[in-house]
Amino acid sequence: MKFICDIMLGRLAKYLRVLGLDTVYIKNYKYLPHIIDKDSQYYFFTKRSKNVPQGSIIIKSDHVKEQLKEVLPVIRDYLNENSFFTRCLNCNTLLVHIDREEIEGLVPEYVFHNQLEFKKCLSCNKIYWSGTHIAHMEAWIDEILINK
Repeated sequence: MKFICDIMLGRLAKYLRVLGLDTVYIKNYKYLPHIIDKDSQYYFFTKRSKNVPQGSIIIKSDHVKEQLKEVLPVIRDYLNENSFFTRCLNCNTLLVHIDREEIEGLVPEYVFHNQLEFKKCLSCNKIYWSGTHIAHMEAWIDEILINK
């Protein structure tokens, strides 16, 4: 399943990616027909209320936490805890595990010496690791998913 967020929902797109969902962020509606394959299934989230594709889900809130609560009934069946933190937040590509030796000099020295596991996006080369931000995000996700 593919999820598509319009330009007004960039933070929502980021958090859907954190949840491991294949999420495209479009900045211009003219690209929408190229993204939507007539054979693929997708959900389109938008802030607009006019001239949107049939079946679009209009998001009312301006706050990402509330936006996630709005889309939770749609995304719940596609959530898998094993998929959390598996996509690049920048470009949506699936991350791959990478040996520590390969990233020496590419991350801060403190991070290199204190983290054991790293993931890398092969599209944009961004490197990820489990820092304190992951624990904060996990707590935030639990709050949304459990306390609907």
